[in-house]
Amino acid sequence: MPLADVVDPLNAILESFGGPLLVVLFYWFRFHTMKGTRSFTTRPLFLFGLAVFITPFLVTYAFLPDKLSPLAAVWLLMFAWLIPVAPKAWRKFCQELAGIPVRAFALRDALAASPFQVAPDDMQSLQRKLSRVGYQVDDFRATQSTAIQSRFLKISALMLHLERWAAEHDAFMERNSDLYAELLAVYDSLCFRTVRVLKSSAEIYGAIMEDSQVEPDDWQALDQLSTRHSAVSQLQLAAQTAAGCMLEDLRKDMDSLLNNLLLFAARAALAGEWTFARSRKRLGAIGFVLEPAPPGIVKVVAVVAAFAFVWCLAWLLGSGKVVHMPGDQYVGMMRTLLMTPLYLIVNFWLVYYFKRQYAFANETIFGRLPVGFILTIGLWSALILFPIQAAFDFYQFPQKPYLDVVLHELPLLTFPWGIAAMAALLVQDSTWGRRSRKTRRMRDGLVFGGGMTVLLWVLLGIHQVSPMPVMEVVDNVSGWAFFWSFVLPTFAFGFIIGYALIAWLREAAARVPVRSAPLATASLASA
Repeated sequence: MPLADVVDPLNAILESFGGPLLVVLFYWFRFHTMKGTRSFTTRPLFLFGLAVFITPFLVTYAFLPDKLSPLAAVWLLMFAWLIPVAPKAWRKFCQELAGIPVRAFALRDALAASPFQVAPDDMQSLQRKLSRVGYQVDDFRATQSTAIQSRFLKISALMLHLERWAAEHDAFMERNSDLYAELLAVYDSLCFRTVRVLKSSAEIYGAIMEDSQVEPDDWQALDQLSTRHSAVSQLQLAAQTAAGCMLEDLRKDMDSLLNNLLLFAARAALAGEWTFARSRKRLGAIGFVLEPAPPGIVKVVAVVAAFAFVWCLAWLLGSGKVVHMPGDQYVGMMRTLLMTPLYLIVNFWLVYYFKRQYAFANETIFGRLPVGFILTIGLWSALILFPIQAAFDFYQFPQKPYLDVVLHELPLLTFPWGIAAMAALLVQDSTWGRRSRKTRRMRDGLVFGGGMTVLLWVLLGIHQVSPMPVMEVVDNVSGWAFFWSFVLPTFAFGFIIGYALIAWLREAAARVPVRSAPLATASLASA
């Protein structure tokens, strides 16, 4: 085979996809602001945040090669990262949209607050492991050792499972082997220190009780020794205080190490599983008793996207003889199939994000609706969707002046703005008061369906004053055909979305995440 037969197709592929690939790779690395960024959230959320982050730069590149060479366009987009504030703020917004690092911190706090029980299969392994350092699991001789032992067993169980994950060549454990080695070194040091402190405190308290003729379990009598004013009593009090301080310092060091271990285990579970529920199940195998996770935004968005895509596909197939797409027919159909789900995905995610993160997106303390948020949330949606809409304008109407098409298509952004406003209104807990769940869902459906129908009429009215190329689809449709092909499907689509999914979105957005949390280092526990 001639070499040219291999080189020519390769050159063609690189000319078409080489530039976009370089842009994607460059901003892929810009998205990773800390080691293991991916492990701070679930994989679907991470991919969504990454896609939102890269999309504006990729869309910009799509227009630049018309004026510049592909290489110059790539270099220009790389230098765009040096613009002050804006690119970093956009990255921060996309990371928060993806739940980085909120997801990992929230899961860590859930683990810290959940009950813990060592699995029976792990108990024998723990007993053998701890007996090597001289620690007996059933040893309660030292005062306050119950609190110490509960922490120590939880730490040991976590380390046991981390060791198993490392032996299974878990990808997260291999990528973070340095941090795991640090945690392991701190744990080994803590094991010997725990045995030393417990034995020392037990001997101190035993000597005090024996010298004062106090029964071993009479702690009240032991505390009364401190009220005596003899020299012996003062020495006993000093020894008792020293033993208590040793136990308290040990408890603090255990809490510090446990804080790091919980976060490390949460990140390992998030990195190794696709869904949040499966990550919680993996952590439950360690011994944590976690309540089932409430519905999350990922499932809501996935369902609404799938439903919108299937609905639009069925509408295109059913109305093909009545409705004819203006401009390029293929691009017009792709626009309908992609933009409609995107309207719902972007708006639902934005409403969910702002309502959970910021107080201005929720009711006031007097139960009043956040009118300002409801009316302005759609502006974010319009800004995000405008580049995608402009790209479809370019390919759907190649024969018309591009800037003229883009300007006349701007009123189309009323549709995502209206969807965002309706979603922001309906997710508020005070919208329907204390009505029954079925009544609230019915009203959600009527409002969402009616609102989308009103938006359709608004766009039609604007089209009569300032013609929009996309709305030419209704120009040659009769009155009854318009009703059956546009009005009725739009209302039915909105009613189903409102009835089936708004309540789900409202429940998911009502949960309050951890905005930020201090990340203690393992070295704090090594003292």
